[in-house]
Amino acid sequence: MAKEARTEYQKFTTPRVIFVYPKLSEPDYGNEKFPKPDGEYSTKVMMSLADAETFCDTKFGGKPSLNELFEAATRNAEKAFAELDKGTREKFKKKGVTGPAMNALFETVFDKETEEDTGNVAFKMAKKASGEVKNGPRAGKLWSSRPDLYDAKGQKIKGTKVMQNGHQVKDKAGNPVFKFPNIWGGTEGKISFAVGDGYFIPGTAAGGLKLMLEGVQLIDLVSNGSRSGASHGFGEEEGGFEYDESENEETSDDSDGGTETGGSSAGESDF
Repeated sequence: MAKEARTEYQKFTTPRVIFVYPKLSEPDYGNEKFPKPDGEYSTKVMMSLADAETFCDTKFGGKPSLNELFEAATRNAEKAFAELDKGTREKFKKKGVTGPAMNALFETVFDKETEEDTGNVAFKMAKKASGEVKNGPRAGKLWSSRPDLYDAKGQKIKGTKVMQNGHQVKDKAGNPVFKFPNIWGGTEGKISFAVGDGYFIPGTAAGGLKLMLEGVQLIDLVSNGSRSGASHGFGEEEGGFEYDESENEETSDDSDGGTETGGSSAGESDF
């Protein structure tokens, strides 16, 4: 039996952006109404509309731009919609849906008080934190993963061990748990992410591209209520925030936090 062709993922790295609602230090498991049982790392990143348009049009390494990948995903979704059975298409038609409803690459950011367009837009990147291997010789095995974190100089942030009763805590997949700096909204940095062929959901006719979070570079860290350097009148000095692992002691915790595991990950060359 022939093997199913694997999706070839293309990698991108954003320019310097502002993080909005980041869930990057530990997995987000959602809430009672919208649970995320496998956990998820995610963040929105904000930049000006002009910068976003330039970013989406840029061919990195001669490969297709984000806009070109989105156009290809739209064509695939249109084909998939046309292949739906007639009954399903008729149901959509009664709702005024005559083709795939494509989710845009980014959303407009409005001012919370005036509700006016700020001139900025936001992209969302996400990464599943854990799961179970479905196929192949490792079927049934649990896995866990997290985005790689780097400081402003491109040095990987390894995190500090989470200890309990003298032993390092492990997650449900058996991987050791580490504690990472708290990353709050307003932090500035870069994001490395991957994009595949796009998706189409037959039940809703929704389509689009998933921006799959891989790595994060922290340039101006906002953490635990601290403000960015710019808000204090400080400019960037030769590289900005630099993580020093030696300043962090081992942490004792009774709960699972982020994990450091394998899988496709970003490298220092991405930032």
